[in-house]
Amino acid sequence: MIGMVLAAGKGQRLQPLTAALPKTLLPVDGERTILDIALGNFSAVGLEEAVIVTGFAAERIDERLEALSDRYGLALRTVFNPKALEWNNAYSLWCGRDEFARGVLLANGDTVHPSSVEESLLSDRNGDDLVIALDRAKTLGEEEMKVH
Repeated sequence: MIGMVLAAGKGQRLQPLTAALPKTLLPVDGERTILDIALGNFSAVGLEEAVIVTGFAAERIDERLEALSDRYGLALRTVFNPKALEWNNAYSLWCGRDEFARGVLLANGDTVHPSSVEESLLSDRNGDDLVIALDRAKTLGEEEMKVH
């Protein structure tokens, strides 16, 4: 199993912070970025490899890959979404589709959560089951993803 981070979005609503920086590289805890948290969570649950689906300002992630790999002990590589500015997360998933046969632990590049979420997901899976984490306590805004 590998980790996958969908990190192709521009983060238009976060301008000017994301004018030349993907939102996944925004710091949320000192120097620690959203991407740092996702990769740290993968490492904490024992994953050894991760793919980052990039798009907007992909070079900003590419230039940090080696340092991120060293920091989290993960073999990292990127997959580029050429339609990141036109289409949504579903197309980023499509770009990473070749990885699914290996088993993927997926994280959105704009969410922050503790590694206990990954731990729960991994402990709740049975065979080929698809498992999804839902926050049933939070009231969701209009722009947030929902599950019905």
